[in-house]
Amino acid sequence: MKKVLKVTVGLLMSLMIVFAFTGCGGGSTTSPEDEATASLDKILSALKSADMAAIEELAGGEDVFGEAEKTLGSEEDVQSILTSMFGHFDYTLGTPEVVDDTHINIPATVSNADMQKATDTWLADLMAFAMSNPDVASDEKALHAKTVELLSGAVEKTASAEDGIVTNDVVFPMVKTDEGTWDISEDIDESVLDAVMGGFMTAINNLTQQLGTE
Repeated sequence: MKKVLKVTVGLLMSLMIVFAFTGCGGGSTTSPEDEATASLDKILSALKSADMAAIEELAGGEDVFGEAEKTLGSEEDVQSILTSMFGHFDYTLGTPEVVDDTHINIPATVSNADMQKATDTWLADLMAFAMSNPDVASDEKALHAKTVELLSGAVEKTASAEDGIVTNDVVFPMVKTDEGTWDISEDIDESVLDAVMGGFMTAINNLTQQLGTE
């Protein structure tokens, strides 16, 4: 149980690399506001589609999912978690606010499945499964596969509920690099990332504290 939670947290942390280091070409004839908005839209669109290849391309070709793949055992399991995390993600970008020549803030409304509710369901289902199948603890591959399956099911169950989608207004700070691209600033508030993931970071942090995994 503890190892599975750590793997999930590790995958989420790898996703944060994307936010810190992504960019979308510069040097066009459009306005800085349009360029920054296009960059942010490209990043969020890749997350919404849960496209592993597109996410890694935006991260400069970095293998951001390699460690999670090794631990979970397959690219398919990592893809399943990504699909669960962003299968219900959506966003609307607002009017950019120019701070100065290299900084632009872009307001956005983001929505996703309520991952705090989904995580409660996931944990309950996982514990019930573990109690009913005590021998599965010795089969890491089977345990990982079941964990991914139960996570996906919990998210779908939550998203289909009447109050299963959470919506937040956030601001993405964009910064212009020396290469002329617009990236999400490394100073982005963690609460923005948490909102994009429907509160999953908060839910996992609460779980790891409860279970003594930190």
